[in-house]
This record gives sequence, C-alpha cells and structure tokens, in this order.
Amino acid sequence: MPRRKGQGRQKNRRGRTSVPLPQSDGPKLHQFNGDNTSLEFIQLLTDPESDAAAHVFEVSISGKPYAVKAFKYYNDEEDNSALFGSERDAAPLDRLDHYLDPFYNECRAYGKLVEAGLNGAVAVHCYGYIMIPAKYEDELNHRFGIVGWDRPAEENEKRPSQMQPLKAIVKDLVLEDTTWSPKTAKKMLRDLRKIRQQEIYVMDIKPENYKGGLLVDFSVAITKPHFLFDIKPSWQMEGYMNEDLMDFDAMVREQKVLFWVGRWRTEDEAEHGKLHRPEFNDVVALRGHNAPTVSHVGVHF
Repeated sequence: MPRRKGQGRQKNRRGRTSVPLPQSDGPKLHQFNGDNTSLEFIQLLTDPESDAAAHVFEVSISGKPYAVKAFKYYNDEEDNSALFGSERDAAPLDRLDHYLDPFYNECRAYGKLVEAGLNGAVAVHCYGYIMIPAKYEDELNHRFGIVGWDRPAEENEKRPSQMQPLKAIVKDLVLEDTTWSPKTAKKMLRDLRKIRQQEIYVMDIKPENYKGGLLVDFSVAITKPHFLFDIKPSWQMEGYMNEDLMDFDAMVREQKVLFWVGRWRTEDEAEHGKLHRPEFNDVVALRGHNAPTVSHVGVHF
C-alpha cells in the first residue's frame, strides 16, 4: 500500500531519523528540522499558573527566534470516563491519546495544513515538533515560576533521565496582538473558512488565540478523520462543527468590529453541502443590530 504523504520515517537535516506524529490514521506533523540542542529559553509568554494545556516560550534555536509551545502531561482518564459503553470499546486509551491529547491535536491540524500548502498562510507558521528532555523541567519551573506540568505521581518519582520528555511544537514568534478592523476581521474569517475546508474544526476561537491576525492554537481542534465522527450522532458533531463560526461571531462583537458575518457562514457551509440546524444559519455579527440568541455548543462527550 502506498504511504500517505508525510507518513513513515524520514531523515532530517542533521541525518537523524524522525517519525511523523501521531502514529495513527490521519495527518501527521514532521519533526523540527533544526538543531534543537542549541535551544535557549528567553522568556515565558503565558501565565505560569495557567491551567491551559501548554506553556509558550520565546526561544532561540541556532540564534534564530521562535515560539515553542511545550505541552503538559495529558491525562486520558477524564476523556475516557466521558465515553459510554460501545463508545469506550471503539476508543481504547492509545487511540484516545492520539485523537484528544492537545499535543497530538496540534500535530494533526498542522499536519493537514502542511499537506494543503496552507502552513503559515491561515495560521502562524509551524516548523514541526521537538522533544524537550525532562531535565530542563526544574530549570523552567524555577526561572519562570511555572506551577506544574501535570505529571502523574509515578513519573515524578523517576530520575529525569527516565522521565518522559516534554512534547513541544516550534512556531514562528509573533508577539504583536491583533489590530482589529473590518479588513482584518474579514481576512481572519477567510482564513477560518480555509481551515474548515480542510475539515479542521478549531473549537476554541477567541481573541487570545490570535496573534497578528493569525490563529496560534489548535490544542482542542478536531481534525478529520477522527473517531468521534464514528461514535457520536451526526447532530452532535454538527454542533461541534458550527461552534467555530458561532464563536467568531461572538469574538468580532466583543471587539466592536462593524462587519456582517452571517452571509459568509452560509457560503462557507454551502460549499460543502452541509446541512445545519436552522437556528445556526442567521446569526449576525454587526454591532448595533440584534442577533438571534443561540445556545453555545461546547465539546462535551
């Protein structure tokens, strides 16, 4: 059987064998093709006490600036307990990790953007993943006041050399916040439509997940193929698929951007022949006009 583009072991620029991740069906992300042994942490860009899935750093690698998103340890017990009966049979823990671990969520989403030639065009550019040895964890905690990486107790009892590394993704460093205007918002919406055309559903559209008008976070994204589409009813998955556009409406209203979104949504979904529940179709993001009330659909299994 021919290999999917990006699948299988590859040699990076330094001659090391790398394995695209995750090792499961669907899109995969390549390893960072640089000398990450020269990795130097400059500053922490996120709240050290945040309960988010990762900590983001400004770093230098071979003298070049990057952003590194280092992920906390993923605990699959909560996601597993939210599945019922036959759903749990269809999603063993190893499969659950590859489809719901925030690190793998980003790998799958960026892997698909790379395949489509959209890396850096509709979201901040991604250079691949790296593994950060656990020995750096204490240094990062002390330097930046980080409160925990959610490692299980048995991991913390091991010597650093025996502990699992921190999984991380290397991206372009974008420090400037988004300057909100109708022109910027329209470009962001076009980008979101292109992301959705790749069957990537971000599930977390909000101002803090954009930098310089580009999306920077796919940690809870659902990227097809995905096992949830096999075990959940279609109406529930349609709700998840609608969430990005509903949240985009809310975001531009929050930023007081004068700009009509409802018609863009209709065009976006019409291109794919997707039918949606009527109450989702006519939401207007126009400051000063009343939009119909729509219940928020979250990712709850």
